Amino acid sequence: MFNTFDAVLPIPSVIQKHDGVMPVSELKTFHVPEELQIFSDEIMRTAAFFGLRILPSPDPDADLVLKLNSGLGAEAWFMRIDPSSILIEGGGKAGLFYALAAFSQMLITALIKGPAGAVLNCGTACDKPRFGWRGLMLDSARHFQSKKTVKAVIRLMAHFRLNTFHWHLTDGQGWRIASDLVPKLSNLAALSPGQYTPDDLREVAEFAGRHNIRIIPEIDIPGHSRGLLAAYPQYACDPAVPGKEFCLGNPETKEFLKKIFAELLSIFPDNPIIHLGGDEAETTHWENCPRCKAAMQAGGFRNMRELENSFMVDMTHFIVEQGRTPMLWGTCSGQTYPADTIIQSWLDIREPLRVAPNGNKVVYSVHNSFYFDYPANLSEPFETWMFELSERGIYMADPYVIWEDRLKDTILGPEACLWTETVPEWRVMQKLLPRLAAYSECAWSPAEKKDWHGFLRRKELLEAAGYHDFLKENIHMR
Repeated sequence: MFNTFDAVLPIPSVIQKHDGVMPVSELKTFHVPEELQIFSDEIMRTAAFFGLRILPSPDPDADLVLKLNSGLGAEAWFMRIDPSSILIEGGGKAGLFYALAAFSQMLITALIKGPAGAVLNCGTACDKPRFGWRGLMLDSARHFQSKKTVKAVIRLMAHFRLNTFHWHLTDGQGWRIASDLVPKLSNLAALSPGQYTPDDLREVAEFAGRHNIRIIPEIDIPGHSRGLLAAYPQYACDPAVPGKEFCLGNPETKEFLKKIFAELLSIFPDNPIIHLGGDEAETTHWENCPRCKAAMQAGGFRNMRELENSFMVDMTHFIVEQGRTPMLWGTCSGQTYPADTIIQSWLDIREPLRVAPNGNKVVYSVHNSFYFDYPANLSEPFETWMFELSERGIYMADPYVIWEDRLKDTILGPEACLWTETVPEWRVMQKLLPRLAAYSECAWSPAEKKDWHGFLRRKELLEAAGYHDFLKENIHMR
């Protein structure tokens, strides 16, 4: 017989099932301490979607009680369902939000046939994350997304217990940060128009914070800059043919970029990590540039990759001097960066092994496991370098691959990436759902709890109960 604790996704660390049930019809009141009133609307909104009326009560012995428990980790949570009461505890507000998300899954499956006779099974669940970094990157540079869509993505992330939103804001096709430093880029939009004002960015950051999600903003240098260099060719190697790489030998380049990043830091004053890009720069323009060749010789470098590395190391030092942590995409050039720089591994499963001896922490985003722009089936549009990435392919991935003993102290966690060359705004949710559920279990649940067939049963039950309809309604909350 189905047990409502079996509906929770991602699967909790520990579930203990008890005899007995609590009729949903008996769930009429809830109590939330004064400092947690932010959750009152969450509870009533969820109840209203299901046609239930659950009212706040000053009585600490209400039918449903939320409280903080300092003995749990900030993201950990505990739930106990008895025949006449429900207790939900979180180590912090994040843990409480995750517990309520799990409770909504239990509730919707209990109500699959309607309120008459609906019951919640008795038992307990105790849960905590496997990885502290559970990320999702959204590319807003290629195809632009409105604030409404970005917020919906953030709220969807929170429902699946993800906690890091990496925001790719610039690329060759679009510069999405409205700035007086680069006013000519206001119309840079090769695929779709749009920019975020500084107030827009702050609004999204505040919204993310309320959902226990940190933002990692990214300005991608020294490559991926074709649009900017077309508008400001003085920072290119050849102003007549700007290309997409900043000139590394022009001393004004670094000063210009420091001003750009200083502005980004001022917009996101509470965000500890800043992403500087750092991938896929071509060396052709540098190799034909007198200033770059002179800089290479002056620095005693053997090739342009070493010059590029020196340039980017200087930029990471600038970020550190501002009290932040720099982050870069991994490279296949064999270069290394200071240990205080986080490396995002995307190209090669062995890259974490390469950088671990240097002391770098790693975020695991290797494309053949976690690139959500890859098609879930081959009827979708896709680029020539892509292949099918099914829900099962995502589920079976593991950031440690087969080297957990060697990488336990190196890998911070996984990060799925949604690049948008072929994904206009209206397809964002289609690309994330349903695969985000499979990814969430990779990012959150203990490896020993993962079971593909068990996951399928839980996912299909939730879908049959209407969970996707609930999510789509719920995530558009302003």
